[in-house]
Amino acid sequence: MPWKKGQRPKFVREQEATGEIAAVYREIREDLGLPMVPAPYLVLAAYPHFLQLHWHAMRPLVQTKEFFHLADRLRADAYTRVHNYFKLPDLCRHIESLRFSSGARQELTDTVELFQYKDSLLLLLLATQLQAFDKTVGKGGGGTVPAEHPVFTERPCYVEEDRAPAPMRKLYDDIKRTTGLPFVTTDHLILARWPDFLTAYWQMLKPLTQSPIYSEMQWKLRDTTWEMTTELPVRIELTCERLTDEGMADDDVASCVRITELFTRHLSGMVLNVAAAKIALEGGTLTDRDEPEEIPSAA
Repeated sequence: MPWKKGQRPKFVREQEATGEIAAVYREIREDLGLPMVPAPYLVLAAYPHFLQLHWHAMRPLVQTKEFFHLADRLRADAYTRVHNYFKLPDLCRHIESLRFSSGARQELTDTVELFQYKDSLLLLLLATQLQAFDKTVGKGGGGTVPAEHPVFTERPCYVEEDRAPAPMRKLYDDIKRTTGLPFVTTDHLILARWPDFLTAYWQMLKPLTQSPIYSEMQWKLRDTTWEMTTELPVRIELTCERLTDEGMADDDVASCVRITELFTRHLSGMVLNVAAAKIALEGGTLTDRDEPEEIPSAA
């Protein structure tokens, strides 16, 4: 691991970034259509030379329509797997029982849409980089089409771990124990704005993530992503050897490989998780013959 067990990695927050890293952050947001810089890049920014080289290699790819089409296929694959294999409760009915306003319901739905869009892009990008550490990735050579993609402009609010109320910190601790990560993902930090929803969502999600079929779906989703990288219209050349030639220390290169591997593995789960959230907000998959589970509210 690039950091000790239980130790939080260093995050270079957007407000802390200066110079070339701030410029890379701006390009990431603009090119991907996101209102914030995703967590993997906040961590990789601790190795600024790598982040610059990585984004320089990836930017021509994310400026193509083909890249976003592949991410669309990845989202659809995850949605189908979750819908077919898991029995999910109706979280839409649950939030109605909590008397969410129509504005709050719409904001929550829009937030889940943002996650579904963001996480699939990141999985494809980091899986591409993980392979590129060893070899050239992508077919290249063909004409590309300029990118057309959604643009999310509303920056979400976070309930950071150190500022969360005690019941939410307890939930955060359970999430970290279950995921094996030393930090809470930004998806959960943002969903904590709706503590009753996050509590119900986690109660639904936790047993799924601990099931053998979930692990199998993670592997299959990563395999699908791996196969998609052969269709990339731009050739990505950023091997470990090139990184050392560019002046990076061997230990730093090794850390970047491990961080990329960690996030690629975890993102395959996040793409499945957010598909489960979307399906549950659409009414779930439980039938009249299924025994519905009681959904608790946050303490």
